[in-house]
Formats: sequence, structure tokens, C-alpha cells
Amino acid sequence: MITLFLSTLFIASFFTYCYYILAQFQEPLHLKSSNLLLLTAHPDDECMFFGPTLTYLQTFSPKTRIHVLCLSTGNADGLGDLRKKELVRSCQKFNISSSHIKALDHKELQDGMNNNWSSAVIGDLLADHVKKHKIDTIVTFDSQGVSGHPNHGAAFSGAKKYHQDHPTSGVALYKLTTVSLLRKYVGIVDFMVMAIQDRLYPSSRRVFVSSPFAYLQAHKAMRQHHSQLVWFRWLYVTFSRYMFINELEQV
Repeated sequence: MITLFLSTLFIASFFTYCYYILAQFQEPLHLKSSNLLLLTAHPDDECMFFGPTLTYLQTFSPKTRIHVLCLSTGNADGLGDLRKKELVRSCQKFNISSSHIKALDHKELQDGMNNNWSSAVIGDLLADHVKKHKIDTIVTFDSQGVSGHPNHGAAFSGAKKYHQDHPTSGVALYKLTTVSLLRKYVGIVDFMVMAIQDRLYPSSRRVFVSSPFAYLQAHKAMRQHHSQLVWFRWLYVTFSRYMFINELEQV
């Protein structure tokens, strides 16, 4: 009985996944951005959490210039210099120019669960970056940061601070929706949950879904972060719904 239920659930999830992919090709969701900035906290965030967004833009909005601003080098274990290089290699798998990739090594923005990052500092750094690269759209974490890492939440706080301080800038801000721990690790089964959610609670959020090819592209990008490929990250890239789905909500 349990086997039958699980088999039915998986098959239904697979067909729902196929439906979302086909719908995506029929009616692409454009962010209407010329210069989009992905704001992350650590090297590897771009592929662990934002892969569906990056591959979607690459496929459906090829004229959008993607920039990546990583607020730290991920130097908690003293591997900052190596991780900066890994970040560049990873982003190149999404066809992002190396000149559009920057990892900061700011004294007030050091990687660490116990390091509190200033939203004012992040907001000021963002202001300079937005002006220099003529950014019109920012994509980052939400306040929960998907994994609960305080540096992820700080990235959102800093982006929100910039957005509030520059109300006439015309820069659109999008946050990546955090889901429950259970939904986070059920892979494509979450498409069933999302389909029910869409029917019961319609919203204006942007949903980006990775095809199998796009998933493998993000997987390849993750493999550029050799220093981070411990066993539990292999489990993450196999089962995490963020390797398949991104839900962006405009702030």
C-alpha cells in the first residue's frame, strides 16, 4: 500500500513538473531587466539556491546582462582566495562574464554564523555597485535566507535598506521565497505542493523551473566549488527543491 502511494505520488509529481516546464516555454516570465544583479552571501550560493533563476534567464532572456555580487569570500575556514576562484568558474557555467563577478572581502562582512552584518554597510556597497553597472533589478534571499544562515538574511536586509534609501532609483528588488524544511528536501515532489498552493492561493510571484538539462547545468556549476563538496552537499544537490524551483517575490 505504501509502495503504491509513493509510486503514485512520484508519477503525479513528475507529470506536474513536466506541466510547469511546458507552461514556462509557452509563456515565458520576463523580469524586464537589462542589468540584473544577483546578491549572494557566500561563493556557491549562486548555484545551490539560484540555479533555476540563472538558467532561466540564460534561456529566455539572453540579452539580460547578469552580474553577481557576493558579499564575502566564504573565508570562515581560511579558504577565501580559493573560493573566489571557484565562484568565477561556477558563474562561467551560467555564461556570466568574469568581469561581472565580484566577491567582497570587507572587514565588517566576514563569513560566519556568529558574524552580524550591517545592513547600512551592505546598502552603501550596493549603491556603488548599482550605479557603476547601471543595475535595474536585484535578486537575493528573503529574510529567512532559505537555510537560516544569518549572512543570507543580512543580504536581504542590506538590499531592502538600499531599496528604502533610494525610492526613486527604479531598481526592482526580488527575494527568493523560503519554504519549510520538509518541502526543501523533497525534490520534484514539491511540484505537487506548489500546484495545490497555486490553485488555493494565487499570487504574483515569479516561478522559475529548471529542465533536466538546466538542473545538470547547475549541478556542473556546483562541482566547480571543489572545496565545498562534502557528503551532505551531494545530498543537497540531489534532493533540494532549490535545484529545480525558484519562487521570486517582488519587494
